[in-house]
Amino acid sequence: MGCVKSLHLKNQAEIFPKDVSLINEHYSLPISNEDKALLRESWKQLENMKDAMGKTIFTRLLELNPDIQDTFPSFRGVALDELMNSRSLFLHSKRLMAAVEKAVSSLEDGQEIVERLTDLGQRHIAISITEKHFKIMEKALVLTLKDLLKTDYTEDIAHAWTELFGFMTATMLAGKERAHENHNSLM
Repeated sequence: MGCVKSLHLKNQAEIFPKDVSLINEHYSLPISNEDKALLRESWKQLENMKDAMGKTIFTRLLELNPDIQDTFPSFRGVALDELMNSRSLFLHSKRLMAAVEKAVSSLEDGQEIVERLTDLGQRHIAISITEKHFKIMEKALVLTLKDLLKTDYTEDIAHAWTELFGFMTATMLAGKERAHENHNSLM
């Protein structure tokens, strides 16, 4: 299957139907079997560290691009050192890792994760999150994987996670775009 990372919002219909209710229960995520195996194996190591992983991803995200902090309404105007110990960051990182965990567990049965990510994208319509923001978060994810997996980290593992995160990003952005289209059609 093609590289999800290279897909743009305009051709999301190639990944999944516009109406997610049309996806049957056997929809498999567009990720190679080799990458799925790497995701499952590496998740076994990461699962017990998911809270720390989520916080580290957000920390890296804000270090890589401090301007992105204002994209999150609950992060605006909060000093970075204060934000690192805030309930808001904790909750955002928990939600991120819940989505990641669900995606890993849904590699062969993608209907629920597609619906969930589409809904999540629709809920992000009010904020100015873009593909660029997700690319920065993807970089933060890869750096975090490298730190947490230590000697077990490989470029193949990084590629597998990049594929999964790319799928998650594309699905959320498609959901956000659909919500935007629906909003505009009501006007």
